Amino acid sequence: MTPNKTQDTGLRTKIDEKLSRWSVAAFGVGAAGEAVYLGLFNTFITIFYNQVIGLSNTLIGIAIFVALLVDAITDPLIGIISDNWKSKHGRRHPFLFAAPIPLALAIYAIFNPPESILNGVDNFTNYVLFAWLASCTIFSRVFLTLYSIPHLALGGEMSKNHNQRSRLFSANSAFSYVTGALFGFLAWGVFFDGDHIRAVDGMVVPGHLNAASYAPLILLACSLILVAIWTTAAGTYKHVPTLSAPPQQQQALSLKGFFKEILATLKCRNYVMLIAGYFFFMIASGIYDTLSVFMNTYFWGLVPGQMRWFGLVSAPCALFGALISPVLMRKFDRKPVVIFSLICMAITAQLVVDLRLLGLMPDNRSPALLPLLLCNSGVFAFVIGLGAVAMMSMIGDVVDENELDTGLRQEGLFYSARAFFAKASFSFGHLVGGVGLDKFVLFPSLAVPGAVDADVLFRMGMLAGPIMGIASFIAVFFYGKYHLTHSMHIKIIDGIEERKRNQQQPKAKAT
Repeated sequence: MTPNKTQDTGLRTKIDEKLSRWSVAAFGVGAAGEAVYLGLFNTFITIFYNQVIGLSNTLIGIAIFVALLVDAITDPLIGIISDNWKSKHGRRHPFLFAAPIPLALAIYAIFNPPESILNGVDNFTNYVLFAWLASCTIFSRVFLTLYSIPHLALGGEMSKNHNQRSRLFSANSAFSYVTGALFGFLAWGVFFDGDHIRAVDGMVVPGHLNAASYAPLILLACSLILVAIWTTAAGTYKHVPTLSAPPQQQQALSLKGFFKEILATLKCRNYVMLIAGYFFFMIASGIYDTLSVFMNTYFWGLVPGQMRWFGLVSAPCALFGALISPVLMRKFDRKPVVIFSLICMAITAQLVVDLRLLGLMPDNRSPALLPLLLCNSGVFAFVIGLGAVAMMSMIGDVVDENELDTGLRQEGLFYSARAFFAKASFSFGHLVGGVGLDKFVLFPSLAVPGAVDADVLFRMGMLAGPIMGIASFIAVFFYGKYHLTHSMHIKIIDGIEERKRNQQQPKAKAT
């Protein structure tokens, strides 16, 4: 044993080396750029194109659906390209330096379609606008992936130490939550606050329904994205000499091979249940993102000055849920925590809406309404954070189960497959939300808050409440079919260790 320790001294020094606070912060700040992008994309893209420009929600939903599907496919491809990239600047940093400019330009293009398109009123012009939205959104998602995948991989390479990696990704999460909350606060409370005259029809509307209000916000967003990502690239560049080199045997790019591997993961029953549950969970999330601003603006009658508080309440609640999740999993196991969080999510997502449909919520002019909605939003964010950690932990357990069954250790495959199904289902949720607004709710374009027909608002409440809740409860059903308990997992780990010992015994006898 002593010779092995001696030989391993240099490696142990590297593993145990503590990263500086600057290195940790420099890595984490990159998440701020992604948080700003997602804040814009998830919150404002549908309301902007439908209520500011006048494109149908169905076409918006299709554009987002296509873009996110392309995004799901490009994730593993960019991962393979990054893994095999050879340069004097390392595998990851060339992408970190190159991605921000085209990403910022794509974001600017999304919210600034050409005037020649906007001035048209016929169906052909609408389809041209749809093509503009779809293509710009695809480009933005690809360039975001071009940054985010190498950035996450960089976090795994900067240190081999478990605790140091935890510091890196904790900083990443902290910057993401804080930036998302502050950016939302600025958007609603500064850029969109007050009454605005909408140029299209001269109506008095909140700022987020007026095209002119978006220009300074988009410029700020693009600037923050550039600064955040380049800070990460420059601040971590000194680590390039110590990072992993590309493999000698280059991995081939193959979509066919990727999908073949994804299908192979579905041989594991517990993984199928997780993916099925996560599929419906992300559908509900996509519907929620599509409808949230519509609901706050028209159903609840909130103004931007009131909406700014949701992010500041939700972010710390989600973070607290993520932090307490490991404690609860140790006490109750993973499955009960996920089931509990999903049931609570399904209830809180629709509770206030259902109460309003039954006439049991305060009037929109009541001072009690906003505090009730904020409390509900905080609980919702808490259970999302609680469940998300448990869901990811379950996949790690399934990886162990698969290793015992097949002898293969395939974390990357199982997590990338989850990411693919997550984006595919999330995009479908956006599509359902967009089509639902057009075909079921019959929501008008360029609507004015307070002037929307009561029947339309009722149908939107049905879509955002009971109908969306169905997807959440279906997710509960599939997670209930997951049967890998903590005690079973212990036996799986014991089985893996025993097999390793048996494989090492012949070698020991030979020596």
